[in-house]
Amino acid sequence: MKGDALLKRSRVILTVIVLLVVTNLVTYSLATGMVPWLGLRWGAGLFRPGSDADFARLYHQYRVLMTKYVDELDGHELIEGALHGMADAVGDPYTYYMDPQEYEEFDLPLSGEYVGVGMTVEQVGDYVTVVLPFPDSPAERAGLRPRDRIVGVDGKDVVGVPLDIVARLIRGEEGTPVVLTVLRGEGEAEVRFDVTLIRERIVIQSAKGKMLYPDEGLGYIQITDFSRKTPGQFDTALAELRAQGLKGLVLDLRNNGGGYLDECVTIARRFIAEGTILYRVGRDGEPRPVEAAGGEGIGVPVVVLINEWTASAAEILAGAIRDNGVGVLVGVTSFGKGTVQTPFDMGGGSVLRLTTERWLRPNKEQIADEGIEPDTVVSLPVVDETESASFWEGFTWSDPEDPRDTQLRRAVELLRQALGEDGGS
Repeated sequence: MKGDALLKRSRVILTVIVLLVVTNLVTYSLATGMVPWLGLRWGAGLFRPGSDADFARLYHQYRVLMTKYVDELDGHELIEGALHGMADAVGDPYTYYMDPQEYEEFDLPLSGEYVGVGMTVEQVGDYVTVVLPFPDSPAERAGLRPRDRIVGVDGKDVVGVPLDIVARLIRGEEGTPVVLTVLRGEGEAEVRFDVTLIRERIVIQSAKGKMLYPDEGLGYIQITDFSRKTPGQFDTALAELRAQGLKGLVLDLRNNGGGYLDECVTIARRFIAEGTILYRVGRDGEPRPVEAAGGEGIGVPVVVLINEWTASAAEILAGAIRDNGVGVLVGVTSFGKGTVQTPFDMGGGSVLRLTTERWLRPNKEQIADEGIEPDTVVSLPVVDETESASFWEGFTWSDPEDPRDTQLRRAVELLRQALGEDGGS
């Protein structure tokens, strides 16, 4: 009797299991229009794209790859590939998934210190393009210049390769060499060459200042990006200039590709006592102001230098200064990146860097894909690429006596006018 009871119970359990399996198979088949494992397709499925059907298809492909591919696969790598692909499918160049190593490489420069060759780069089409070599860095000593395109790293073609991957290839262990293949110039003047750089520990001085003309109180601060250390470095530079009798300031944001929004807002509050720094516009389309209430105000005339590589947070600062009447802009139209990215923890050190907001200037104009047009348009001299190597030798971006830096020289003229040094003509 006892044996019969156990047998009957086992049959019941087996029947329940079979029913569950059959139910799941039928549900999957109805959802996807496919009979699993057999690969038979009878239709498109009952659920719309983006619902459980798509997740079922995703899992089915994963299982087929894991069980049918000719060689054994790493399931983790397949999942990482799917996460990368899902972010890429958004079609936004500023939205992407980063595995732990990629995120570490991305975050290193914004921490203020890393091992590399010392330059900021930006993705321009298929090319990772030099924006600014840091002073006394391997990149500067090797003669790299803004607008140079990196097309190879250690013999590997990197045209069309994402920025974060190219940056990872360029960085490495301190004291080791890296060979960059560079394209310079356009059309018939285009040249291709290799340059070998030795990686160093780069401590980024992202904000630094000096007196241009001490007798006149004309000061200069250059901000190359907005890292975690930038506000402190800016405060130090500004305090030193004030101690030397600052009366007018040139703020150089040329070649500044952006960085952390919060650090940018902190510095904006050094210039603007009261007013709106920017508007943040999320998915609901409602502009939300970021105010400068409690700011200190700069208290002296300001001229801001911008160029085609002034982007993102740098454009926020430039627009806030101009729209609040604190200063004027000189140079050429800026890059035009008007979105805010937020990092989302995906577990295990991986991060989804997602565009979550657009931002508007205080006058509520959008700069995405348009940029900010300066009050006074001044371009740097245009030279033949065959002569540019000698022409730009020793160009520092901070010497107002250099006739090649027409933008900085014009900024000094405007400050002198504001201070009445030339009679206000």
